[in-house]
Amino acid sequence: MIQLRPIQTAQTFSIIPSSYASADLDAATLSLTENGTYQSELDVTFTYATSSNGNFIEITATPTIELKEDQIYTLELGTDSKVLFRDVVYVTSKTDKKEVFSYPNTYTQYGTDDDYIVL
Repeated sequence: MIQLRPIQTAQTFSIIPSSYASADLDAATLSLTENGTYQSELDVTFTYATSSNGNFIEITATPTIELKEDQIYTLELGTDSKVLFRDVVYVTSKTDKKEVFSYPNTYTQYGTDDDYIVL
């Protein structure tokens, strides 16, 4: 999961794509789709660079859609013929890396008996 902040300026994050070829990355487009509403930006402006140790690709993206606090987005980097990277993005203004994200507790229990039928 990638964490981004709810701001409209450039943000950098690291990925491990399925291809490190610059021809693939130069031809790629980056898209962000909001879960639930499916509002999306299909061509996010981005640049890339190899990380200092060469194991990751550093993506600097500048989305124009509004990134909403506590919202989940789907990020996809790909060309017309293949997907290079796909992940989930969680937008939060919290910067504490030790705090763990968890989905809201919306589980509803419909019964209190734990009877099971065994065939």
